[in-house]
Amino acid sequence: MKRKVISGLVAGSLLVTPTFIDTGSKAEAAVIQSIPNTTKVEKSYESGFLSVPGYASLGVKDRSSYIGTPYYRTVSNGREFLQAILDAGSGTVKVIEVKEDINLGWTELALDSTERSKYSFVSRYPNPSNGFTNPLLIASGVSKVNISNVDGLTIFSTSGKTIRHAEIKLQASANDIVIRNLKFDEMWQWDDSGQHKEVGWSYIKVNGANNVWIDHCKFTIAADGMIDMENGASNVTLSWNEFGLAAETEPSVTSSVYQSISFMEQKYAAGTLNPSSSVYYKMRNEGATPNQIMAYAAYHSKVHLAGSGDKDYTNYISPAGVEVKDGNQRIRLTMAYNSYTNVGQRLPMIRQGTGHIYNNYFDNSTHQHAIDSVAAISKYGGDKLSRGINARNGASIAGDTNVYNAFNEPIIGAERQGDDTGNMSLPFSELFKDAKNHSLLVNSKVTNSSGTYIGSSWDNNGVNAFTKGFTWYDKSTIGKWAWSSHIDGVENMSKTNPPSTPFTFTYGYNEKLPYAYKTVPLASVVPTVKKYAGVTKLNFSAADWLRTNYIDAYSTIQAESHSSMSGVAIQTGSAGSPFVGDIQNGDYIVFQNVHFGSSTPKLLEARVAPEAGGSMEVRLDSLTGPLAGTCKVSDTDSSQTWETKSCSVSGVSVTNDVYLKFTGSSGSLFNIDWFKFK
Repeated sequence: MKRKVISGLVAGSLLVTPTFIDTGSKAEAAVIQSIPNTTKVEKSYESGFLSVPGYASLGVKDRSSYIGTPYYRTVSNGREFLQAILDAGSGTVKVIEVKEDINLGWTELALDSTERSKYSFVSRYPNPSNGFTNPLLIASGVSKVNISNVDGLTIFSTSGKTIRHAEIKLQASANDIVIRNLKFDEMWQWDDSGQHKEVGWSYIKVNGANNVWIDHCKFTIAADGMIDMENGASNVTLSWNEFGLAAETEPSVTSSVYQSISFMEQKYAAGTLNPSSSVYYKMRNEGATPNQIMAYAAYHSKVHLAGSGDKDYTNYISPAGVEVKDGNQRIRLTMAYNSYTNVGQRLPMIRQGTGHIYNNYFDNSTHQHAIDSVAAISKYGGDKLSRGINARNGASIAGDTNVYNAFNEPIIGAERQGDDTGNMSLPFSELFKDAKNHSLLVNSKVTNSSGTYIGSSWDNNGVNAFTKGFTWYDKSTIGKWAWSSHIDGVENMSKTNPPSTPFTFTYGYNEKLPYAYKTVPLASVVPTVKKYAGVTKLNFSAADWLRTNYIDAYSTIQAESHSSMSGVAIQTGSAGSPFVGDIQNGDYIVFQNVHFGSSTPKLLEARVAPEAGGSMEVRLDSLTGPLAGTCKVSDTDSSQTWETKSCSVSGVSVTNDVYLKFTGSSGSLFNIDWFKFK
């Protein structure tokens, strides 16, 4: 029985409802168009999308006030970077601005014995089990850089500088960490076994840290993960990042792909590869060219693993009697507005915890072409996976308005963990067998060799293009969403002495997502993410990069949403809508981080209800700062007769704090509902 999917737009909406033509039995139409227990706004892209989204918004802080203070450090080489990290651990550095590319490989750092003792948080990464195949890494070596005992740190670049040859590890004692506008590169080499298990190089491991925001960065391919989470890491947001590489037959000669494949070609030409075990030998021997293999090699298999092992099902008590909160149930991850190119799986994979992914673009098309167009690569190349979310051990992962291109399995795994235990060992395969995994995609699109599908993973009672790789048990999770799960009695369990009977679970069916979020419409995801995700996509000053919230100057700004004020009061109109009233001479309201971008506004438009009348001064960055404009409000003596006033403005920069200062005679001057720049 075949079903054909016909996509139709709902009137007045960009949400798409799939309709089925069924030749045998009745098929169910879409059952859901939004994730349950969430607050969401769909709108066109504006500067407000640059504010910290998701779980990290619950705990990261603005550090723009540190500019010009001793807590602000600029670094231009590896040793300066290490010193800044050391000082951050003592609380004397809160901001690290990367001014030049930083090379942190163990060999190139060449620390002497005194420095190794001083920078004990840096260590040499063990060599790959099969040896190096990338000349760049042979020369540089690879390091681990542990960041611990840090409460509040932003690492960023205004110009998108690169950090190479090191894994950054954010330890459990690290909190409120922000990484923005940096490129991470050269942590990959050709694995001639094709297994991706010879070395564990990742760019960033959030190893128990809390409140982490990684934003507007670029990550090329790595040997293991790109950004992984483990040991109870929580409140992590990945936003506006660019992951992976396009499949190119002529990559840059300085790239890891070119260097490593050239290294393998030399070994092939010298006859030193093992014909029976070398993947490279087999591809070349049956006709694949080095350039074709370069295109195939630009692929990242394992992207985001959250929860490193089944064993981490609970916290534990250290020998010193301290509770170590590393249980996987603490994991909270948001992925928003990211671009993923030629990636294989773990997008994300989460054990026990919670994931929320929205407005991401996953594109495997050029890698798929590299496989399909060369017979020898198709025959011997093992990197063929295109898998999305994978909830395990009672995890919950919900996605909204994502686009999957050349993706075969947007959702994998099983509704009941006992039906997906192939990579689990005893006793955990038995302990978790009854766990329900909650997986959901809504308002999303997938395109692959079978066609294009738009809708929800609950459509047609769970039988659709999103769930091709997913195993249903009894479909009890369809229409019944839980944002989390809890192992009953886990507080009294020991990690070193697991129970002998399977876990039972309580699910958070009434739990709400603890933040509101914004999405662009489905049709806008690809162009928006392509334009804004990655490094050097924004013309930001240092102060701009250190902020965490932005207001779009050209959207309607509600007056009652001010960040601070003096004298005024928030009141409610006859229709129940709030506004700012009781405005008297000398009062003011402040809006921090109003983002104007590269354009310059000519007007400020405001919705006001005059009483005695007066003026509204538009000041920049302080109450006595530059005067951008003055709006006159005439006397009508009617506090609920609303009218729109406008005045000329000038002199704004990319981002300003906007002060609206009110002047006039005595008594109530006027009320204000909203304003915006034009």
